[in-house]
Amino acid sequence: MMQEYLQNLNEPQFLAVTAGPGPTLVLAGPGSGKTGVLTRRVVYLLREVSVRPSAIMAVTFTNKASAEMRKRIEGFLQDRVAGLQIGTFHATCARLLRIEAAHTGYREDYVIYDSDDQLSAVRQAMSELEINAQKYSPQRVLAAISAAKNEFILPGDFVASDYFGEIVARVYPRYQRLLRDSSAMDFDDLLVQMALLLRENDAVRAKYQKRFEHILVDEFQDTNMVQYELVKLFGAVRRVAVEQRIF
Repeated sequence: MMQEYLQNLNEPQFLAVTAGPGPTLVLAGPGSGKTGVLTRRVVYLLREVSVRPSAIMAVTFTNKASAEMRKRIEGFLQDRVAGLQIGTFHATCARLLRIEAAHTGYREDYVIYDSDDQLSAVRQAMSELEINAQKYSPQRVLAAISAAKNEFILPGDFVASDYFGEIVARVYPRYQRLLRDSSAMDFDDLLVQMALLLRENDAVRAKYQKRFEHILVDEFQDTNMVQYELVKLFGAVRRVAVEQRIF
């Protein structure tokens, strides 16, 4: 008899849920059940393949989606699954960075700046650099810094393409120094600092590559450069040819 969580799946969905070892790319349109497939894939790995909960990382783009995914998984398994890592990229990285704080140069109780904190820091950096905040919008400067971080461009690697870019190139490193001096990160730093840690620290990278045997990413097509880099770094050991399943 077919397990309850496998019922009501069409054939391509069933194949995606029960796929063998190795990366699987599921291509599907809006409303076609991608998150449901991801949820059932986690249940399949836990129940049928006997994968340890702590060996699975499932990443979504919103807190609401991650909470719903955990609720569904626990519903299928009738209990809480200790050690299962489900969350947004930001929440997952924030948690791991606190665990690995000793390797980052930040305190374990580092602060996460919200948008108001970030804007205040940009204004302070611009003031210290004697850049006119009336002429050059701090909001626009902050947006440019955020865009650079999303592309995994560090302060020293930022290349200006126009005069405004030159302003950003001056503010970005000073802004970053203000944050670090306060042991603070903005939301983008959570991803950038985790990617840097995995890229530069062999022991930490090996630790998490060994731990996370299965990495499941919802809405993979929406990942930006730093998110894509994180997925590659976490899963580098197990990269093989990608299967495409369309439904």
